[in-house]
Amino acid sequence: ELPPSEFMQVADSTWLVLSVVSNGRASSGCQATGVTKIAKSVIAPLAEHHVSVLMLSTYQTDFVLVREKDLPVVIHTLAGEFDIYKEENGESIPVDHDDVSNGFLKPKPATNPTVHPVQSPQNRFCIVTVAPDTLPAIATVLMDVLFYSH
Repeated sequence: ELPPSEFMQVADSTWLVLSVVSNGRASSGCQATGVTKIAKSVIAPLAEHHVSVLMLSTYQTDFVLVREKDLPVVIHTLAGEFDIYKEENGESIPVDHDDVSNGFLKPKPATNPTVHPVQSPQNRFCIVTVAPDTLPAIATVLMDVLFYSH
């Protein structure tokens, strides 16, 4: 369990991962690649609808994380430009944007204490940069603390 801190808060939001796959039917006419293309075609429309996102880009694929409570807005916003699928039992199932809940929204579980497999001393830390060679070793723990700490 993380000690209380004025510098860190654990949000009770659940974040969902959207995997951005190229070769979709995006019709923005944008010839940019990588982060620029994602920002223009996915993140910018969501920002216009006041949806907060976290983007994670790798050399293999790109992910956009959105809050579960924002999912209906996300689907409605992106459905005009993208084919949207949800994964159920390993299968990709098309999402009908007319029924924006479409099984995604789950009832909120009772709040549980935040428990992590790491010990956190009373010290305060501010991570400004991470050496690239250490990132693979700590990425999973950082993602767990940021997004799965409920």
